[in-house]
Amino acid sequence: MTLPSPPPRTFENVNLLRAFAALAVVVYHVIEHSHWTAFPVEGPLLVFRTGWMGVDLFFVISGFVIAYSALALYERDPPAFRAQYWRRRLTRILPLYLLTLVLWIAMKASEFFAQPATGWLWQLFTHLAFIHAWWPDTHGAIDGANWTLAVEMQFYLAVSLLVPWIRRTPAWIILLCATAVAWAWRATMYVLYAHVDFGLEFIRVSQLPGSLDEFAAGIVLAKLVLDRRIERIPGWAWVVGASMLGYVVFSLFWSHSLYWDVPAMVVFWRTGFAAFLACMVAAAVCLPQSLARRWLRPLDYLGDVSYGIYLWHLFAVELVIHMLGVKGLPALAAVLVLTILAASISWRWFERPFMALGRRPAHAEKKTPPAGGVVSDSPKAAST
Repeated sequence: MTLPSPPPRTFENVNLLRAFAALAVVVYHVIEHSHWTAFPVEGPLLVFRTGWMGVDLFFVISGFVIAYSALALYERDPPAFRAQYWRRRLTRILPLYLLTLVLWIAMKASEFFAQPATGWLWQLFTHLAFIHAWWPDTHGAIDGANWTLAVEMQFYLAVSLLVPWIRRTPAWIILLCATAVAWAWRATMYVLYAHVDFGLEFIRVSQLPGSLDEFAAGIVLAKLVLDRRIERIPGWAWVVGASMLGYVVFSLFWSHSLYWDVPAMVVFWRTGFAAFLACMVAAAVCLPQSLARRWLRPLDYLGDVSYGIYLWHLFAVELVIHMLGVKGLPALAAVLVLTILAASISWRWFERPFMALGRRPAHAEKKTPPAGGVVSDSPKAAST
């Protein structure tokens, strides 16, 4: 693939989706941890009872922004690709991840170090190696939501290794291969674990092979943006497509409330859901970016700090709900305020300085502009 004229440098509207995904996860965890039975079970707010779906939206967005950035970097300078790619990825993910890891262990020190040394050393090893999502005893053991970062990091590794193949392979073949792998993996995990342990079934199904169709949906969008084919479909058409797909996939979901006991839902449903989410991301790319730049500026900012929201919110849940015993709406308000405050501070004084280091051009790049596509230094185009 030879990149045409430079594509858009930033995708501010995608930040709105990041903000929604992060807030949905926060509200969902407040509902679950506080046993908030009075929270609405119908109407628009019902979406927050399925706030775990924010993770699926993050996976589709990651597929898009990571593939977009990786393909543009590879086109720009193939020999230097991996060094640049990993410098950016690690300076974006590791600093806050390690900070929250240390603080969570400190907060739970008496419990964490009460286990045998082999136990807490195993926890540290698996979390530092980003393989903690593979086993029940390490999955969610430290700052529970960060099991998804293990899946994300494994996806980054896959992109790093496969970027030449992704570059030359038609989008439909990538989607077909990824969907076949995801279906095969989910079907196998269902057969092995569905009638053994629900928790184990969830853990096994949620590993990277089982999420490949969601990441691939984002990769397809990245290729469509880079070769300018996405511009053939106006933003309103993507909105219509998302609405139609959303109606179908959620109708299926709500009509099969025993989701994990229905093999067809476990194996196939997430592919349709990924298509729905991909249409939402495509609409965000194609609609006027003034939505985020002007009309929805506060949500745009929450998209900037969404990584911090995701990693800090369980600290707030632990304090407000489990330590202070606050429940319901007051708990939600307190958790949101504390989480957004922590995320804003860490974004301004911790994350951005490290990101700047990761995006600092090498000496040889300073006088030589890229000949191919544009690689944005904006966190809105290349952050997770």
